[in-house]
Amino acid sequence: MLKRSVRTRRALPVLPVVSVFLLAGCGVAGTQFHPGLAAQVGDQTISTRHVDQVTHDACKGLETLNRGSAQPSTPTPMSTLTSQVTTALVEKLVAEQLADDYGVTPTSDYKGNVAQTAKQLTKLSSAEKDAVQEVVDAQAYMQDVMVQIGGIELEKQGQTDAGAEDKYNEGLKQLDAWVADHDVHINPKYAIEIGAEEPVDTALSVAVSKQAKNGIAANPGAAYTGSLPGSFVCFD
Repeated sequence: MLKRSVRTRRALPVLPVVSVFLLAGCGVAGTQFHPGLAAQVGDQTISTRHVDQVTHDACKGLETLNRGSAQPSTPTPMSTLTSQVTTALVEKLVAEQLADDYGVTPTSDYKGNVAQTAKQLTKLSSAEKDAVQEVVDAQAYMQDVMVQIGGIELEKQGQTDAGAEDKYNEGLKQLDAWVADHDVHINPKYAIEIGAEEPVDTALSVAVSKQAKNGIAANPGAAYTGSLPGSFVCFD
């Protein structure tokens, strides 16, 4: 897994490129978001309903894969997972725009990664399999394209022998720059800001209590997770 120097990327241990939740969709007062809209990248949108379905099904699938694992995953708040899956879907949309600008296409490494993941999902239901695969594809696509774009930019700077990690981080700089210059909007309730190292409190209400702040933290902790109803926790 490539390491990122700009912001931390996380993955659930069951599948190295998967991170996934469930959150009901409603209008956000005082914002340009309409009911049911999770994010918008240019003229492309992601609905809250799609985020709900993908994260719910992916969580169920990952729980199935987690049973009997030598290194089982710890309980994770669904709010953490929904932020991760929304980030993956949004960043893929941005990566697709950048790939078009640079004229790059996915490499055989990306295709092999996706195919290898598919082999691990045979015991899942069709819906669970599709959900996990969608998130894996989004993360693998973004990483593959960022390495290529970063390599192009580093070659322009005269660095012809850069490694994959350096190319990846350079590609992420281009992704962040693209986001800053284009219309990329994410519903505040998902606590996502592309380029931030941690989930951020973008909600319209202030998280004043310690428990509320734990709810948007990257690592909420066992005490907070344990206080949640089972339906709000993955790997419960």
